[in-house]
Amino acid sequence: MSQSYGSLSTQDAKLIMCGNPTQLSGFFFDSHNKNRSIYKTFKVSGENSKRVSKDYIQMIVDMYGLESDVYRVRVAGEFPKAMPDSFIQLDWVENCSVKVPNRTYPTLRIDIGVDVARYGDDETVINTIFDKTYQQPFNVLHHNDTMQVTGKIVQMLEQLRVKHIGIPIHIKIDCDGLGVGVYDRLKELKQEKNWTTVKLYECHFGGAGGKNKKEEPIEFSNSTGLMWGLLREKLKRNEIQLIYDDKQITQLSNRKYRINSDGKIELERKEEMKKRGLTSPDRGDALVLSLYEPKQGGLSILK
Repeated sequence: MSQSYGSLSTQDAKLIMCGNPTQLSGFFFDSHNKNRSIYKTFKVSGENSKRVSKDYIQMIVDMYGLESDVYRVRVAGEFPKAMPDSFIQLDWVENCSVKVPNRTYPTLRIDIGVDVARYGDDETVINTIFDKTYQQPFNVLHHNDTMQVTGKIVQMLEQLRVKHIGIPIHIKIDCDGLGVGVYDRLKELKQEKNWTTVKLYECHFGGAGGKNKKEEPIEFSNSTGLMWGLLREKLKRNEIQLIYDDKQITQLSNRKYRINSDGKIELERKEEMKKRGLTSPDRGDALVLSLYEPKQGGLSILK
């Protein structure tokens, strides 16, 4: 199929692909997942087609059930729920993603997660979420130094403090790499500007693991799993509203996991994702940072 790209060299040329979404890999699958940002995708359900008999649909339902992958593929025109080792199911993310936010104001708190990159293909992402539920349009920066990133955050902070007077703002920054420079400068500015409603957290992916809830049967091997695990539960229970963004959907639904030799859940490393042709999950990381509640002396340090 990749050879078909040669025919697109003509101006206004189009590529049309039609088929049943039976496989969780390959060219057609990629067009709806990691490459979906360059395609216009849509589905046709057998429930709405005059070509598909009601008896056939009922037979599938009776034999396999409405929640089965057989129904999803053969009737609903959807891909199977997930790769066997995918940490977050695609349909969970899509069900929680909306084109326009239903809530554009906070009532309790504002959380901001910052995943900092500098050069290359990685993105610096500043994610804002209201009341741990309503994601707002996020900021994506490319090829910016740490002071430029800090300046953007300061600009956002000033706007939020004026627009939402008295609402606490919690900023969580990944400090494993370049983010530490952003954190240090914001720490200085917090004192200089007397931001009384702003709390700043130093966060680290790959730190100590454990459980988000005592009753959970399996532990996460590190803090990356803990943070992504919180998001997973919210998506599964439809308890969060995300901005509909193809890259974000791709990053959230394509990260794999495994059970390591200690019996703990271990998420796929970014380097491994890139080897599979995926980008670094920067938008996903910024989102999970904004959702996480840092703890003193644990994952993060409150300053």
